[in-house]
Amino acid sequence: MMGRVPVMMLLMLVLGLLQCVAALEHRGAPLRVPRAGAVPTLRGDHPVAETGDRTEYSRLSLRGGGIPPPLIPLAVVVGGTSIALKLNEDLRGRVLKLVQDLKSKIPGGKGKQSLRPKVVIPEGYDVRNGTWAYEVNEITPGCLLVASPDTFRFAGPRQVLDQSVILLVRHGKSGSSGFIINRPTQFDVGDVTKKLAAFEQNPLYLGGDIGEGVYMIHGIPGLRNATEVSDGIYYGGSEHAMSLVQDGVAKPEDFRFFFKYAAWAPGQLENEMESGCWCAVRSSLDLVLKPRSYPGLHFAKAHKVFWHQVLQTLGGRFQNVSRDTIIKEETERMKMEEWVAILQDGGNTSVLNHEGIEMGAMAMSTVTSQLTQPDLEAVHDSVLAMTDKVKGLLPAGEESTASQKLETLSATFFSDYTLSGPEDDISNANNDPAEALMVNNVVANKKGSALALSFLYMASARQLGVPLRALNCTARMKVPVDFVVRHDPAGSEGVDSAAIFVDLAQNGRMMGVEDVPQDTHMEGTQGAVPHVQLYSRVMHKLADGYARVGEEEQVLIWLQQIRILQAAINTVAIMQAQAAAQNEQGDLAPGAAGAEGQAREPAKLHDILKGELVAADGSKTSAEQLKGKTVAIYFSAGWCQPCKAFTPQLIQVYSKLKIADGKDFEIVLVSADRSQEAFDDYFGKMPWLAVDFADAETRSALSAAVGVQGIPMLAIFNEEGQLITTEGRAAIASDPMGDKFPWLPDGAEEAVPADAAAQ
Repeated sequence: MMGRVPVMMLLMLVLGLLQCVAALEHRGAPLRVPRAGAVPTLRGDHPVAETGDRTEYSRLSLRGGGIPPPLIPLAVVVGGTSIALKLNEDLRGRVLKLVQDLKSKIPGGKGKQSLRPKVVIPEGYDVRNGTWAYEVNEITPGCLLVASPDTFRFAGPRQVLDQSVILLVRHGKSGSSGFIINRPTQFDVGDVTKKLAAFEQNPLYLGGDIGEGVYMIHGIPGLRNATEVSDGIYYGGSEHAMSLVQDGVAKPEDFRFFFKYAAWAPGQLENEMESGCWCAVRSSLDLVLKPRSYPGLHFAKAHKVFWHQVLQTLGGRFQNVSRDTIIKEETERMKMEEWVAILQDGGNTSVLNHEGIEMGAMAMSTVTSQLTQPDLEAVHDSVLAMTDKVKGLLPAGEESTASQKLETLSATFFSDYTLSGPEDDISNANNDPAEALMVNNVVANKKGSALALSFLYMASARQLGVPLRALNCTARMKVPVDFVVRHDPAGSEGVDSAAIFVDLAQNGRMMGVEDVPQDTHMEGTQGAVPHVQLYSRVMHKLADGYARVGEEEQVLIWLQQIRILQAAINTVAIMQAQAAAQNEQGDLAPGAAGAEGQAREPAKLHDILKGELVAADGSKTSAEQLKGKTVAIYFSAGWCQPCKAFTPQLIQVYSKLKIADGKDFEIVLVSADRSQEAFDDYFGKMPWLAVDFADAETRSALSAAVGVQGIPMLAIFNEEGQLITTEGRAAIASDPMGDKFPWLPDGAEEAVPADAAAQ
């Protein structure tokens, strides 16, 4: 009796210590992201006990869910003496570590198997109670395998395992298998098989990347031909299950179905666990057997939500992993929006028409560098300065040919910029060092490879009215070839004999089609490719460059940037299809014409823009004062890099026209910022007016009136409030001094106000 008292006292001491541990666990530090080597994992990184040469990790984190959180009892058993601990939302500590400490304090505890402490769920406790999860040290059937962030993001066919939660149903010497429980599809069971008539309306989940069959799990004991996976979880028995549903004993929603499964060869799962690819978890049955539905969310994104919910249920440091992953995903989403804005050039809906190549170069530069606004403006200013210098050298009073412009540009450009690298390596763009590809470094150092210099050269040529496209833009070229760009005269697009070719690896040497290397991007022709392929090529070079020096984190970053760029390309393509469909519907709609067959008159600016406008200093101005003025509506946002690059140029022309030239001209900002604070910060640097950020209705109406597809966009209205053009950004880019104000398109000079026409 006396021997048991110290044990009980020590066990009671555990209860007091647990509260302190819970507070520390709740404040767990964010997941440590290594600069190189292993990818971020969910595995704990605090050793708690040494066993021979092997360090055991305490990775237990238990948290109740629901409102109010249920009490989850655990029994700490030491030498036959136990005490029940009720752990809820306020208590998620390192129970195993404390028990190990307790073991060391028990007299004679070392070496005695009977005193080995363990934490177990008491017999008889209904594991269906509540929603809870805790991390375990062993992988056994019935546990959940939670994928660590980014582990399978670029794993080829195994990408289906990215942010997956897998129910392990088999694990042994012959290998392991299980089902992904958080990958819904757009299909029902009946879309795949007619052999499960009672379950044809059940949603079908993607269970993995192996096999072709349909598999079933459930929580109903006693089904014939069913296999018990763990307490309360069963696999198989579909024929008996159908009879139970038909007899009304069970309901279809009591069963979950999966197409394919996940599998591991013998020892493979253990190796992946050791590498930190997975975190093993024990959970309440509702997380396994009760499918989650997310109304309004696309099925392809549902797995992410459930993955985060599991981490939130685990609590502690897992919440930090979830938070950090959400932040990263939001950053990537914003980057995709930036790429969409860049590819649209403020108005076009076709990736093929994208011209602002320096914008794409700056977008790549901001991926891993915290560039300031002056850094970005320096790139834009360098292009304008080069353009002005070339214009000053061209013959005055006559229109120069494309060849004259490019010859002058090459001579001027390569007197300011130096080709880098050994002479025999310049012709091979594959040899570009990763760090030298960023356009801001090229501008600062006045030096770069042919590939790195191509962005500035092509941007300058566009400003001169000679648009260029690159050749040889495959990610990996078969043989070393020159870096060549191509100009197609208007009306002769795709005609090789009429095209002008420039070899940037040879200081901009002009040449004909007969001099172009035959190993180009397209067989049988020296065809041009869109700028997006040049971006993709640079990103692949960056990933390859970092791989050579072992910077695995950077490799993952640039591989993800390639995916983000592709997502932006797909988004623009979808927007193009939507715009085409809307135009077609508009042409066919009965209301597209007036009662007398006349086209409907577009809404005027003054009919939409009413009330008060705000200035950067907080003062307000009535929109009525815009009547009789030429007004430019500037659709922009502080998060948009193309917008931030264009804004200084717009300020310059605005100041000249309004102050120096005395024009009746005003600009009104329509912000696409995400918060009032972001709007205030961005608008605070502008000299014109803005629609109040709180006036979302007016901002939306203006966007709809001019058909905004991307930003930055500058729509210009005449004195009558009629829309002149939505291509104001392109007009100002080609006329930075405002000499052609108000930038009327061809034929617009003949337009007259509606009231004058009526008279």
